[in-house]
Amino acid sequence: MGLARYFLLAGIPFLIFYLIFPEKFSKNKIQARFAKRKDFYREILHSLQTILIISGVGLLILRSPLRPYTQLYTDLAEYSLWWVPISIVLALMIHDTYFYWMHRTVHHPKLFKQIHLLHHKSVNPSPWASYSFHFWEGILEALVAPIILFLIPLHPLSLILFTIVAFGINVYGHLGYEIAPKWFRYSFLFEIMNTSIHHNLHHKKFKGNYGLYFRIWDRVMGTENPDYVKEYDEIQARRFGQAKVSGVKEVPTVKKAVLPIIFLIGLAGFSARAQNVMDSSSIEGNWRDDEQGGVIKIYEENGLFYGQLISADEAEKNEKIQAHGEKILILRKFQKISDTQYCCGLLYAPLKKKTLNAKLEIEDKKTLRIDAKYGILKGSRTLRKL
Repeated sequence: MGLARYFLLAGIPFLIFYLIFPEKFSKNKIQARFAKRKDFYREILHSLQTILIISGVGLLILRSPLRPYTQLYTDLAEYSLWWVPISIVLALMIHDTYFYWMHRTVHHPKLFKQIHLLHHKSVNPSPWASYSFHFWEGILEALVAPIILFLIPLHPLSLILFTIVAFGINVYGHLGYEIAPKWFRYSFLFEIMNTSIHHNLHHKKFKGNYGLYFRIWDRVMGTENPDYVKEYDEIQARRFGQAKVSGVKEVPTVKKAVLPIIFLIGLAGFSARAQNVMDSSSIEGNWRDDEQGGVIKIYEENGLFYGQLISADEAEKNEKIQAHGEKILILRKFQKISDTQYCCGLLYAPLKKKTLNAKLEIEDKKTLRIDAKYGILKGSRTLRKL
């Protein structure tokens, strides 16, 4: 999948801008000269190494004892569907912050030659340079995925879309051509988003413009190239034949003091939304009953919630469950009365052949407590979210 993403998202732009229509897009070219064929081969070779590293780190996290400590969830019903796009945006914000400080660190004189110089051999970068990193930098780049997974809940769909969006923006930054539309310069987006020219200047000058997606950290920390806006305007004027869009008022430059406030408000807003989503998590999904040694699937039907026994630890019991012609309902007719409580349902105990009155309560997003009552006797047990 990583290989397919690389060769499609980097290969198609390379084919269009470098092989088929280089003359048509000559006005979009940021640096006049072209990289050499040996540069392309080097970029592809090291990108293949980075893809293997990223895939290896991903497998290490998802197929190791570290997996339960991540917030990767597989049931889309566990969170609101709105959380999918919100989590992607939040992941991009986390990645941009991580990348900025990691990037500045590898530019330290004691690290640059050993770790980052290889990437900067692409003084005039092409789409193939997007993953062209030294082995150790490849590991640093790959570590952002587990960091994000430990910080925020992500569905595999969100993770896949995040990697596609992230790599697509990365390709744009290394494209070597500016393709931003004319209106972009005079919108608020220009004040916060990076462009191909922004990152191209970093490759050309070897310092400044350390951000990946946003201009925020560069502007806050004073590391943005002072010639960036001038360079951008010159290339856009060459493309469109004029420096400004007729009839459009230019947005004033946002002051440094305002940028961290904007960033923090956005981060706080997304975090609040994330907390709200987590607090109102549904009980739908698969739950592990460690006491009885089985898995219960909880689902909603006609506004009520049911729990079906779908597997057991003992092979003999599991065979009976699989062979059973009807659903084995452990939980029946629970009604949601708050974000964390479900009331007035029935708990069926197959071993004792008893049906008990019960209520459910979400203790946290991974723990569900069942409180049952049989006559004057009361008891409880917990289920663990899978």
